[in-house]
Amino acid sequence: MAGKAGTPETGCADALPGSRSALDPGRAIKPGRHGLSPETVAGIQRERLIDAFVHVVSERGFAHTTISGVTEGAGVTKKTFYAHFSDLDDCFLAAYQRGMDILLRRMTEAYEAAPSWPDGIHAGLRALLAALAREPRFARASLVEVNAAGPQVRQARIDNLARFRAFFTDPSLAPVPVPVVDALVGGIYSAIHVQMETGEAEELPSLLPSLTYFALLPLVGREAASPYLADDPG
Repeated sequence: MAGKAGTPETGCADALPGSRSALDPGRAIKPGRHGLSPETVAGIQRERLIDAFVHVVSERGFAHTTISGVTEGAGVTKKTFYAHFSDLDDCFLAAYQRGMDILLRRMTEAYEAAPSWPDGIHAGLRALLAALAREPRFARASLVEVNAAGPQVRQARIDNLARFRAFFTDPSLAPVPVPVVDALVGGIYSAIHVQMETGEAEELPSLLPSLTYFALLPLVGREAASPYLADDPG
């Protein structure tokens, strides 16, 4: 999304962290009288740091990620980093939370546009897998490297997984115990995590038939779930 002439790009609200290069010339802030407010400059710098963080952590691993590496990747100083984040975990939390908000929004839009509840689960999972496949850096950071982060980031992972419960609750069905729903969410998360650990992110969409079937089987039974073993159950 381009800004006004002479104004650096200030980001796209629907772009997953790490999807853009922090050093893209279109995001540079010209020295001197650039005409940007301090708030705009701060926003651009923060977004560049978040994108740079995801790039660095996906390539080096969180254990080998340093503030110097992130600031170099963002084209800013350490002083600028500390103006926005207290440490690397704080930066990770910002990137992770922004990305999860975007993923959940995309899933919800697909889910609500589907003609039925099972179709909604299928559509939501399709949106999730496609988004992660298109953005392998964020996929690796949020699914693999998140395990090496501090307790604040790991707690955010737990909290965000709980947000997925809503997709597996159909008002027309008998209430499903929360532990059962959490087991479904956890199983889907685990399958995606294993794919990221052992394969390529671009192969994530191939999990769609199996994951949809896995999610629906205990909720609607084998007969209703079986058509989703084909990628297009229609």
